[in-house]
Amino acid sequence: MSLLDHIDYKTEEKRLKETVNYIEKSIESYKKNKTMHQKEIKDAYSSLDPTESSQSYVSIMLHTRLLDELENNYARLLKAIDNPYFARIDFREEDKSNIEKFYIGKMSLQREDWDVPMILDWRSPLASVYYDGRLGNVVYQNSLGESLSGELSLKRQYTIENKQLLDIMDVDITATDTFLQASLGENKDNRLKDIVSTIQSEQNAIIRADIKRPLIVQGVAGSGKTTIALHRIAYLIYTYEKSFYPEQFMIIAPNRLFLNYISGVLPELGANNVIQTTYADYAFKLIGDKYNLTDSEEKLVHIINDDYTQLNSNKKSLVIKSSAFKGSLTFINILLRYIKNIEINYIPKEDFELEGHLLMSVKEIKNIILRDYNHLPLYKRFEQVEKHLKFRLDKEKDRIYEQTKLSYDKKIEIIRRNEPESEERRLTIVDILNIRDAALQKVKKNIKIAVKTYMSKFIKRDLFDYYKDIITNEENLNYFSLGKLDDKFASFICQYSNDILKGKMVELEDLAPLLFIKHRIMGFEDEINIKYVVIDEAQDFSPFQFYALKKMFNTDFFTILGDLSQGIHSYRSIKNWNIVLNKIFDTDNSQYLKLEQSYRTTIEIMDLANEVIKLIPKEDLIIAKPVVRHGEIPSIAKFKFKKDIINEAQKKIIDLISEGYKSIAVICKTPKECKSVHNELKKNKQLNIKLLEGKEEQYDNTIVIVPSYLSKGLEFDAVIIININDIYSEDELDLKLLYVSMTRAQHKLFVYYKEGKNNLLERISLGSFQN
Repeated sequence: MSLLDHIDYKTEEKRLKETVNYIEKSIESYKKNKTMHQKEIKDAYSSLDPTESSQSYVSIMLHTRLLDELENNYARLLKAIDNPYFARIDFREEDKSNIEKFYIGKMSLQREDWDVPMILDWRSPLASVYYDGRLGNVVYQNSLGESLSGELSLKRQYTIENKQLLDIMDVDITATDTFLQASLGENKDNRLKDIVSTIQSEQNAIIRADIKRPLIVQGVAGSGKTTIALHRIAYLIYTYEKSFYPEQFMIIAPNRLFLNYISGVLPELGANNVIQTTYADYAFKLIGDKYNLTDSEEKLVHIINDDYTQLNSNKKSLVIKSSAFKGSLTFINILLRYIKNIEINYIPKEDFELEGHLLMSVKEIKNIILRDYNHLPLYKRFEQVEKHLKFRLDKEKDRIYEQTKLSYDKKIEIIRRNEPESEERRLTIVDILNIRDAALQKVKKNIKIAVKTYMSKFIKRDLFDYYKDIITNEENLNYFSLGKLDDKFASFICQYSNDILKGKMVELEDLAPLLFIKHRIMGFEDEINIKYVVIDEAQDFSPFQFYALKKMFNTDFFTILGDLSQGIHSYRSIKNWNIVLNKIFDTDNSQYLKLEQSYRTTIEIMDLANEVIKLIPKEDLIIAKPVVRHGEIPSIAKFKFKKDIINEAQKKIIDLISEGYKSIAVICKTPKECKSVHNELKKNKQLNIKLLEGKEEQYDNTIVIVPSYLSKGLEFDAVIIININDIYSEDELDLKLLYVSMTRAQHKLFVYYKEGKNNLLERISLGSFQN
């Protein structure tokens, strides 16, 4: 049915025009009010007396605040005017007779003369009916958590562009409707987009999950984890605007390139000022830049290439084992014992005294450090000790001074009373007076320096000195592990870490323990005011990384999303989510949800990728279920020579561009192979192809060439996997790298490889997926 034939076309067109007109009038009203407020501020400044709190000052503050509100509303209106809403629900509350129409958009818009919102924000409680409810009786929760019910009689979706109504679609559920299919079929550029109009029920459950309970999400490739993470932040900011500021939310992404990829979504959703960072960047912000980070992917590349075996047969396994150790619960416990030992060793051996008077005992000081202020970093506890010492000193100093004076005055009084007046008595009294005055001067001096002198016993050390003391000192490492570490392994860790640290370098695995040591011993220079943390690609995080963040931010407010099938850093990260649910957070209070539906790729591409991931012998791997969207069968082709692969890739890229595809990725296994292929492809001046090496903060090219591990989290219209030298084996890591590469493709996938030893791709190409 054409748009013009829809029974409500004229009504809907009228409603859209009415909404657009109202927004336009609101924009005009903004301009007038802006001018008025600016004039009021200018006039107030002209009559402002800086020496007193005048009415002018109050006026400036008031109009500045109103102007800020206007600016925010103006920005929202500008974004909404071309596409003010995307859906409508007709809903009748229980026990009410009238059906009300609600138009759902990215922002709310109230009209004073209307009983219902002109536009209902997609994050509002009632809007969840659109995402979760089927026609008929529905139940939803209001902002107080109370269950409300009613009847949903219509769910309607719109395609609106440039203020024009292009399509109307009445639907029941959103899981397989044509609206979603159209969205998934669009060609992508190199930026992530919001999905407010196509959020599915299982995605909505995650977006609106209870804020008070840590949430762990296992989501398959293409399930929308990243987009859901951003929409959850936008939802929480909207729902809890009275409890949180946007800058108290933090999203942690795997790299800066990924941050650029997602950068446009939060502003589009009205969630500005959210902190977006990587674990490494934030860690260095807190621990300082005294040391540099080794190439975070270099170790992975060495493992992929099997480079470590060139040194000796045990090197690779020991490097992998040490990486896992630094991120483990075992190392957390070692550091906890080590830090406790540091705290105990800081307990002074002497009481705090002044002129023989006990002001504070060692026992009292010990209680301050180990008991009363144990929630503070150790060095902050020293500040509390100093405050207590000063308080005691201030309380007792006059008494001690007077007692010292009185003791000498008594001696003089005894002499005066018992000895006859004489020159000798006079000289004796003068001597005592001089001694008294000297003693009193000494008391005054000691009062001034007593606290400082005592606090000088608390000698502070550098963060890295502490870390070296545990990670490069074999005796300490064995002692605080309670002798449970293998001697050979402990020796390797210490030597390996020393080699890195002596060059003023640290590995990614060192950052969590460094953060934790600083958190527990020194504390941070500036107050950390993060209240909610979202971690994307969390399958590559170690238990220690989660633990350090939880302790540092002192919160359980986390949303953690990842896919174990894409855990290419599993040598140093979690193996399953149980350790996060049971060891990092409280099992009974945690939430664990799964996303098994993949929306990115076609059925044909996902089926091929699933054949790869199924080769990993793990029963708990969750296999992606592709949404019903068919496409071309992936093309897998074998070539005898490298030049033939390059020629075919060039032809395919040119064809894809001519077909209108906006983003194309050539994915090779390793950086070395990427550089080799890039050198060949860039000879064709027709192709503007960008080589991504992991250090980029943004890219704007239609065509990129990227190593397999760096493609994780990104998506493209079409992917060409080229494999020439660095073959894929059936090891778990290689299978995950190939799976990641395949699942980047939204519409088309091509696999080109050189004949020879590549048994895995040979095996796949001989299967039912052969072109």
